[in-house]
Order: sequence, then C-alpha cells, then structure tokens
Amino acid sequence: MARQKTITRIESQKRNPHRWSVFIDGKFAFGLDEEVICGLGLKKGESLTEQRIKEILERKNENEAKEIALKFLSFRRRTEKEVKDKLKSKGFDDKTIRNTIEKLKEYDLINDFEFATAWVKERLAHKPRGRKLLRQELWRKGIKKQIIDQVVERLCQNEDKTAMDLLKRIGRRYQSLEPKVAKRRMYGLLLRRGFSYETAKNALDLVTFSSTSEE
Repeated sequence: MARQKTITRIESQKRNPHRWSVFIDGKFAFGLDEEVICGLGLKKGESLTEQRIKEILERKNENEAKEIALKFLSFRRRTEKEVKDKLKSKGFDDKTIRNTIEKLKEYDLINDFEFATAWVKERLAHKPRGRKLLRQELWRKGIKKQIIDQVVERLCQNEDKTAMDLLKRIGRRYQSLEPKVAKRRMYGLLLRRGFSYETAKNALDLVTFSSTSEE
C-alpha cells in the first residue's frame, strides 16, 4: 500500500494574495488559486491519497484553463474552436479543454450561433459579401455547418440587394474605364466576394455608371 502524503503548509503568495502555495511533506508541491483551495476544502494536516492528489491537479488545470479562456474572451467573442485552439497551444489536455469549454458554454460565454449572427451582420453592414464567402469565413472559424446554414439563410435572403450595395460603394473607381472593362472587373470583384454568377449578373444588369458612388 502506497504511503499517504500530508499537507504540511498552505500559505498565500506574496505577489498574488489570491493564490496559495501548497507544501506536501515539507516541500513545495504546487500553487493553487483561492477558488480551488476553498472548493476542495484543502487544509493543513490533510492526508492525501494518490487519487486525491490527482483530483487536486485536475481541478488546478481546469481552473487555470478557465482563467486563460476568460482572458482570451475578454477582448471579443470567440468561437468554440478558437478557444479550444488557444487552450491547446497552452498545453492543456483534451479532458481539461472539454470540461472548460462546457462550463463556458453553460454561462453563454461561448455561443457559436450568436458569434455567427454577429459576424454576418457586421460583414453585410461594412464589407458586403455573398453567401459563399460568408460560409467559408464561418467554416474557417470552426462554426458547424448546421449553424452556418441557419444564420446565412436567415440573414442573406436578399443577396441581389447586397451585391448592388457593394457596387454602389466601389463603383466610382471604375468610372474612368470603358464600360465593358468596368463591368468585367466589377463582375470579377463580385465573384471574389462570394456572390453567385447569377447574382453578379443581376446586379451588373442594373448598374449605370452615372449613378454609382462611393461612401
């Protein structure tokens, strides 16, 4: 039977009073946040089995992963994949990452549907683009296909108007060109922005160079 170890000292750290140093059998073992100390009810004199030490270390990792994720999320909303990638880059194991993600989702700090909705609205308002490119962008962010389909179809019902809005914004730069050349370049731009061939053609059929303007 393995010999049990004992917590011989728990003291707050000078540089961070909310973090505590735990000593086992007279030697420094690890640093823990106050939240972990209280949550596990650790105290001086407690005998520790290997299973108890494993539990402490797992809680330690999850708490540290949570703090890193919260800081990462404090700058702007992130997708589930972005948070996972961040935690992986910090060396956390899959179980810790999975548990951390689930807790953050419970508090609605990670919500891919809301992220996708905000992303598409911002793009349509400031950088108009078609369904194809929006889908690609959301896919690269790690959004699931079901969410992408739902959000894009709901917010991109009038793609012809979106294409026309884009041409109105950038049309002035083409006014010095021959009409055929200008339309060819506009057509290429619409396709690069993710609009379908049909949408691009419909938008260009309505273009008159005298009416285009730039914001």
